[in-house]
Amino acid sequence: MAYSSSPDAPAQWRLDPEAGDGAGLVSKEAGYRLRDEYEDRAQSRLSARELDRMVEDSEFNRARKDLERAYPRPSVSEEMSARKRRPLPIPDSVRIPLSSRQRKARSKAKHRAQSDLPASGYREVAGLIGNPDRWRDLGGVLSDVSGDAQMLDEKTRVRVQRVDRAIQTAERVNDRGHVVYCSVTLPDKLPERPQDLPSTLQPGSKIEFDRFTMATHAVHQLEPALGEREIVFEIQTDRGMYLGRSDRVDDTAHLLPRGMRFEVVSSHLGRYRRPDGTIARRMMVQLRDTNGSGS
Repeated sequence: MAYSSSPDAPAQWRLDPEAGDGAGLVSKEAGYRLRDEYEDRAQSRLSARELDRMVEDSEFNRARKDLERAYPRPSVSEEMSARKRRPLPIPDSVRIPLSSRQRKARSKAKHRAQSDLPASGYREVAGLIGNPDRWRDLGGVLSDVSGDAQMLDEKTRVRVQRVDRAIQTAERVNDRGHVVYCSVTLPDKLPERPQDLPSTLQPGSKIEFDRFTMATHAVHQLEPALGEREIVFEIQTDRGMYLGRSDRVDDTAHLLPRGMRFEVVSSHLGRYRRPDGTIARRMMVQLRDTNGSGS
């Protein structure tokens, strides 16, 4: 179904950025859910997070706590320098690709994390991001359970939590914040004005990602996936695993964990610079991570 020119119509539906079935590595397919279903899913996540807090207060050891949690624990250092946290760009700024220095610093942390990973974790991440069918199928399974690992069958839970631990390893060795991008395909052609986006994409709204999210540090890398129905999420976070390279401006991949929570900061027509110097524009929705280093 399509939405009308009002961001709150039809009133009985809510746009979910992950409700669709098909999704590429750096794109999500949005869809509508009935308002009651949308709110029930939000309540299920809230209840699962309350159980996670109870797990954290238990006498289990650290490994057992992580095993019993519904959502992965952020492993970002609370002592990360404010100087190295990246703020969201102001709406009328021009987004530019990561500098060579930034790519090298992130690649250095990536190699440190990879050296600390067990072989099983390395294989699980490589298999997930290297196999589009596995990526799509696992995303669908996680969406079915609102991202709650404790609702998965044993085999799937083990594989999901291996990826969780790999991302946590990367978060522990990382010392800088991120602004990353992914695209979202809307159910219909995107509106001309930001204020006509659906209500869940309006400033102040809360969004949750049940699935793992592949993002990039440069908007131009999303262009092959951008058409008449795509918007760009611009995400500020300290979390995730850098997978890009230090020597290529067109390879700045970044894997975000499942179970992330965001607040919509703004929506606007944003500008970005391509490597050839040309300027392009795309509807952007800015998101701020609301549980970057908490439990």
